[in-house]
Amino acid sequence: MDTRAGPVPAEGAWPPPPVREPFSPRDAAARRASAETAAHRREVQAALGRRTAPLWPVHATVRPTTARATRQDWKQVRRLAGLELQHHALVLRRISTAYVVAVAEPCFEAGWSVADVLHALDWTPQGVRYTHDAVTGIENPGAWFAARLRAWAHQDGTPMRSVDQRRAAETEQRRAEAIAAAQRHAARRSREQTAGVEDGAAGVVARSQDPADRDRRPFRVRWAAQIAAGRAEASGRAGRQ
Repeated sequence: MDTRAGPVPAEGAWPPPPVREPFSPRDAAARRASAETAAHRREVQAALGRRTAPLWPVHATVRPTTARATRQDWKQVRRLAGLELQHHALVLRRISTAYVVAVAEPCFEAGWSVADVLHALDWTPQGVRYTHDAVTGIENPGAWFAARLRAWAHQDGTPMRSVDQRRAAETEQRRAEAIAAAQRHAARRSREQTAGVEDGAAGVVARSQDPADRDRRPFRVRWAAQIAAGRAEASGRAGRQ
């Protein structure tokens, strides 16, 4: 028996141990997400801070200009287009550029431009403007971005024609209609001119058959010739009798 041990203290003599707050995986995930969001913001701000001109033309299709583009060329072009999207849509700066490109990639492959994607963030395919200003109250920018673009997709997931593509198709249709109208007008004028030439030729033939047009001698000469012809015809009949 250890005689060095002191008497057992009475209950309540020592203060209770500190209570540790329960650890929640959700809190840890929230802290990690906040850190990633902050890192994405710093990355995007650093890239846009060096922007002195549009990183990609807003009305141009997102594809390399070279004929033999490599995979790295495609990746770089889409990254520039994604950064240009984040420059105009402030809410997209809260997510990474790679995430923006991943969501918008089907639209880029369908020939959409940066301006088309920005239009889809504010307008429905039916031409109705969203009431939300796309600036405040968005807790999950990635999900919001995907939902706005999903509204412009068919049931099979393929993107619809964008606003720029619709305008280009309408312009081409008006151009084709103008060309067809000009061709119809030219054909009608050609038929009218051909008919006019034929009518003029018929008039010339009719006039050429007129004796007055065939014999342009003075009237007195023609009258004397007719009298002489009549006398000669009468003498001939008398001789035959």
